Amino acid sequence: MYQTYLRISNVSYTYPGSNQQAVSGVSLNLDSGWTAFAGANGCGKTTLLKLATGLLTPDTGSIVSSGTTVYCSQRTDHLSEFLDEFLFDWSSGSIRLRDILNIGDDWGERWDTLSYGERRRLQIAAAIWTSPSVLALDEPFNHLDTDGRSLLIRAMREYHGCGLLVSHDRNALDLLCTSCVLFFPERIQLYRTGYTSAMKAERKKQEYLTGKRKMAGVKYLQLKRDARKKMIQARTLQAHLSGKRISFKDICKYNYDGPSQYTSRVQNAGRRSREASARAERAKDRMESIKYRKIYGTGVELTGEISTRNYLLEILPGEIRIGEATLTYPHLEIKSEDRIALTGGNGTGKTMLLAHLRSELNCPPEKLIWIPQEITAGQCSCLLEEIKKRSREDLGQIMTIVRRLGSDPERVLCSEIPSPGEARKLLLAFGLSKTPWLVIMDEPTNHMDLPSVECLEKALNDYTGALVLVSHDREFLGNTTSIQWNIMDRKLSVTKNA
Repeated sequence: MYQTYLRISNVSYTYPGSNQQAVSGVSLNLDSGWTAFAGANGCGKTTLLKLATGLLTPDTGSIVSSGTTVYCSQRTDHLSEFLDEFLFDWSSGSIRLRDILNIGDDWGERWDTLSYGERRRLQIAAAIWTSPSVLALDEPFNHLDTDGRSLLIRAMREYHGCGLLVSHDRNALDLLCTSCVLFFPERIQLYRTGYTSAMKAERKKQEYLTGKRKMAGVKYLQLKRDARKKMIQARTLQAHLSGKRISFKDICKYNYDGPSQYTSRVQNAGRRSREASARAERAKDRMESIKYRKIYGTGVELTGEISTRNYLLEILPGEIRIGEATLTYPHLEIKSEDRIALTGGNGTGKTMLLAHLRSELNCPPEKLIWIPQEITAGQCSCLLEEIKKRSREDLGQIMTIVRRLGSDPERVLCSEIPSPGEARKLLLAFGLSKTPWLVIMDEPTNHMDLPSVECLEKALNDYTGALVLVSHDREFLGNTTSIQWNIMDRKLSVTKNA
């Protein structure tokens, strides 16, 4: 097995029509093994992956690799470039990948009926099968249930080239990656360790730098306070000597208004002394109040209304077709304050059930926020154009929410097609002005960075209307819902938390 590598030297790139650099002066030396790319949405991770794999050409700098490169997009709305070749290859390597990822022989023929999680596994299997020198996977764990995630981690361990992994799954990053690139607003930092260790090292570094800045500030204020103390002493001495040097008799001899002048000079000296003392005390207070600075997200508010209708959904028991199988469901209802989690493995029919229920909702469109599991590139582009046509006031409100969810509004507005994570934020921001009765989100944490997920979780907890969430993130569902609709063995069951 030959040594693979990727050399990125002083690379910068700006998207056409944008006045901001997406990537600026990046230099990285990466070798065999998985390297994590971690940071907030819109910080340049996907752009750097596309530059590294030749899909974009840098404006400045150079990129050199040891061989072929492959980029696997985070979108699941198009067929993989290598999918047909992979499906018609029956070599031992191809069969092993199919077995590891539990890929059916007919998946290529029924792409349109595959779940998004099944599509994801098939896309990544085809990418790994090509055995490129550099393999870039962009959010590979989106849409995957717990079993699918475990299968994918096992398959990724089969790859021995230079792997680039963008993901917000902290556990997966720690299991797979031996290097980590952390993206910050003003810099990109490479650590030769896993994600958790890299974050600990970064925090220690920032604490050290903050401590140095704090000590510098304390030293400056100490010097300023000492200077003011000397000034106080000098002015006090001046006032004292003035009183000693000029007698009442001498003042009267040279100036008829001498007593008032004498009194004024002494009073002025005393006033200046008191002012200097006050400034010294303020300097002392500032010095004692210096603390480590922390940055907290401002968050967003999801302002909803509780519907006056008894039910937003009520349907009798029934069944729907899921590919060649049938999904049966009991009597289902959504009341005005219900908080429902819809769970089940990949391919069990969660998204198709939601589509079926949508036509049965007793909720007007203007009182509904519906965020689908996947947003196509065309839908992202249309959404952005629609938002740009809003009034200045509405546009400002939407972009404020986008910023509070961790993305740069100017960069989003300047892009031709927003990223999937940015598109989800735009949809959410667009719907917040509706004061909805019902919010339905299919895999809401897909494509979102960790601060954005925490921000969304808090907003949903404060929301007062009805809520339906589809997610494989058990912690997220546990913190936001109280009723579970679970699909197992082609049947939907309903349980309520105690």
